[in-house]
Formats: sequence, structure tokens, C-alpha cells
Amino acid sequence: MPGQILGDRYEVEKQLGKRSGRWTLLARDLTTDTPVILKLLFMDEEMHQDDLKLFTREVQTLQTLDHPNTPNYIGYFEIDLAQEGKALALIQSYIEGYSLDHYLKLGRLLSQQEAIWIAIAALNILIYLHSHEPPIIHRDIKPGNIMLSKQPGETGPRVSLVDFGSVKSFTVSDATSFTLVGTDGFMPPEQMGRRAVRASDLYGLGMSLVTAMSGLEPAQLPHRGLKVDLEQVEFNPPLSSSFMAWLKQMIEPDLDRRFSSAQEALQALKQVS
Repeated sequence: MPGQILGDRYEVEKQLGKRSGRWTLLARDLTTDTPVILKLLFMDEEMHQDDLKLFTREVQTLQTLDHPNTPNYIGYFEIDLAQEGKALALIQSYIEGYSLDHYLKLGRLLSQQEAIWIAIAALNILIYLHSHEPPIIHRDIKPGNIMLSKQPGETGPRVSLVDFGSVKSFTVSDATSFTLVGTDGFMPPEQMGRRAVRASDLYGLGMSLVTAMSGLEPAQLPHRGLKVDLEQVEFNPPLSSSFMAWLKQMIEPDLDRRFSSAQEALQALKQVS
């Protein structure tokens, strides 16, 4: 696969991900000499209709986004496969840096101040997404989809949100999604029940921060029923009481007790000491 030319201009450099007929590739645009991300969906007998729906929705969503910290839509093309069938290829801009999950695997944990920095940046992105009409719900916020990159002149890392393959445009008449997407442990209970709202993304962000500060995957965290017992989690150094309270509200399994919007969560975070 590396070195293969797709769409007459995109040279594959490496595969970044692969799951159930969907590949994610890092490639170089030979016309502009810039890196791009190619997402391939294989249209064969093993393809599920939900896969095509999610792929189409990702294309449509990226076409509407204009934010420096999300991928930009570049285009798409079709590929005829050697055997029967074809593949659809989505081209999007490449976000530099490494994911939060990458640093976790290296044993690098976040401090409280670093977590606050990332939270503020991520919440601002969510405010942008959720302000769309209809609102765009990411539905798969996790350490692997939070990208960090160092920019000249900036005091902290630039935070970006990637992978809109699970995105949902939410309307009042379409509050329930019949496609279960997301990642176990980072999905709130309502999303497990195939319902996603703005506050569902807040849960994913909160759990990502807890994981990134503790080094524990969601399944390893102590629970009381559906609720993560943060008081029993060992953070080094310990978190301030105000930040602990903020985190608890972010990952509250009861939707009515969670922050209702990214704007509300951001305003509360500004009061944290």
C-alpha cells in the first residue's frame, strides 16, 4: 500500500487505521506536496448500510465546517477495485501533532493545569459544532480523537478534534439515533441507548480528561453503579476540589445532572482554581 497512487495524485505513505471495510490513510498530495488524510469505504458485499450512511454524513459534515481546529473537506473520488466493487475515498486536511492517546501510551499523564488548557480549547470547538443549525454532535470524543500540536509562539499545545466518522446532526424530530456508534467507556448512558444530544459530547470529553490524568481506562476506574467514583481515583498531584467537582458534573451519567451545554461547562471551568 505505501507508495501506491490513488486518485491520480495521492501517494499513500502509511495506514493509520482499519476497521470493517473502512481504512484511514496518510497520503501526500503530489500536486501541492502537502499531507492529507484519505478515508476509504469499500463498497462490497460485506459493507453495511450503516457504514455508507456514516460515511456520507461525514462528507456532508466536513463540507460545512470552517474551523482551524477541525479537519477541512478537500474532496472525494471513487476507486475501482481489482475484484468486484469499488471504494469511496474522502479527502480531508491533515492535522499535525499526536493524539492524547499517543502520550498516554508513552506513560505521559496530564497535570490539572494541562487538563484545563485542553478542556478550554476542546469546549470552544464543541461550542462551534453545537452552534450549527442543526447542531453537530461528534459522538466519539476520546483520547485518540483529541490531537495536540505545538505551535510557535503559543504557550500551550494547539488542541484539535478529529474523526467525524460518528457525527450526528441533531434535530428535535431526530433525537434518537438507531446506529450505535462511539467507544465503550467514553459514551454516556443515553448514547448507549441510541440517543445523542449536546451534553453527550461533554461526557466523552470529561472521561478523556480523567483517563489522561489517571492513566486508567474507563473500565479500570472505580464505579458506584453507573457513576465513576472520582474520590477513589489516585491523581498525582491531587486535583483541587473545584476541578474535581467540575469533572464530576462533566461525567455525570444522569443527563439532567450533567452540564447542559459546552458554554455552561466552559463558564463553570473558568471559576475553577
